[in-house]
Amino acid sequence: MPTELIHSASCDSNKTLNRKMKILLDIGQTLMENGADCARIVRDMTRAAVHLRIPAEQIQSHVTYTTLMLCVSDGERSFTQFRKCMKHGVNLAVLAAVSKLTWRALRGNTPMQSIENAIARIRQRPLCYPAWGIALGAAIGSGGSCKLFGGSWFEALIATIAALAGFIAHRTGTKYAFNPYACAMITGFVATLCAWALPMIFGLGTMWYALVACTIFLMPGFPSINAASDMLNRFTTSGMTRGMDTMLIIGGMTFGIAFAILVAGVHNISDVHIQPTDTYLNQAIAAALAAGGFSVMFNTPKKLLAIVAVEGIITMLIRNVIMLEFGLPQSIGSFAAAAVVGIAALRIIHIVHTPNTLLIIPPVIPLIPCVLLYRLLFAVLHIQTISVEELLEALRFGVNGVTIILAVVVGVSIPNIFIQKRIEAQQQREISDIIARRTAVD
Repeated sequence: MPTELIHSASCDSNKTLNRKMKILLDIGQTLMENGADCARIVRDMTRAAVHLRIPAEQIQSHVTYTTLMLCVSDGERSFTQFRKCMKHGVNLAVLAAVSKLTWRALRGNTPMQSIENAIARIRQRPLCYPAWGIALGAAIGSGGSCKLFGGSWFEALIATIAALAGFIAHRTGTKYAFNPYACAMITGFVATLCAWALPMIFGLGTMWYALVACTIFLMPGFPSINAASDMLNRFTTSGMTRGMDTMLIIGGMTFGIAFAILVAGVHNISDVHIQPTDTYLNQAIAAALAAGGFSVMFNTPKKLLAIVAVEGIITMLIRNVIMLEFGLPQSIGSFAAAAVVGIAALRIIHIVHTPNTLLIIPPVIPLIPCVLLYRLLFAVLHIQTISVEELLEALRFGVNGVTIILAVVVGVSIPNIFIQKRIEAQQQREISDIIARRTAVD
């Protein structure tokens, strides 16, 4: 197959320039629909635009959660294309594949047809794991989180089974094109009801930790962290939209959980805490299971599972040491753990050649304090029967839970806050060197 030379955009025909813009939008849409934040989308599109020889001063992009807009103008011609992104999910293998594609195309002077074929293959590539494996990963992640919250291994097993039932309900709703927030509601109801009913079948009492951990796989970790990243990088519209989407998912999930609680007649969880009381060995095993399980659910490439599991162990050990040995609040421990993972990932990505998103989000999902949020939920549901002191205590727990979530989000965003500009400058120098060598050969 003859090599198709890529010329400067100023020398392109209208048809060729529109083709280049379509390639850029294909890349952006693929990233947006699979869980990338706006900074990564713009960065990868810009890298591809450099390869396609569209000068930076001639291209303008506008990225929101549902729409991509691209405008190319050379003073004589001006072209604008839009692309809608209505399907949103998380597929970390796709993010890694697109990142590698843009670098490979730039370094290898890849022709346009090959890029188009590669993007099509990435969009159609099968998942790294079978459907049952993904369901089991989500269930094991929730079970591991149950153990981290302070439950026994038997409670973790109950949480795993309940989460599996909830995940199947979620996939069934998605298959039949239910509203995503309705899917979250149904999933929360099914998982919570199963976590309550299973111990009753065995003649046991309510297993509180299983009850609060069985829906953690539903927690919108990626949307919330991407929302914070977009806001920090001044993609305000997209950040606000992602934040609202996060709130709606949590709202749907909360409604389903609340309905299940009312059906089951569960009363109070004021005695349930999340202070780690288990041995560090058990906590490490549970952290590895939780991080690995959620990584499978997010379709992380298989070669990275061991790294993510180790990161999960380190994350949980840092949090527990800060809480138990130094007596500091859980929010500080969670922030420190998330920050260490976020910063360490900047070094690891150069060894395994993968975007840092794959290495920083799955390990921190188990840090989400579901128990504290459940205490607030129970208080709201029983507001007519509880005392003022109990209500104030529940509000304190809720504020503490939200503080911990914000601490985790800010912690993993540390690279974007302090280091991202330097990383982008290093990448720009590499891109400039590649273009200089290519120009010398031409």
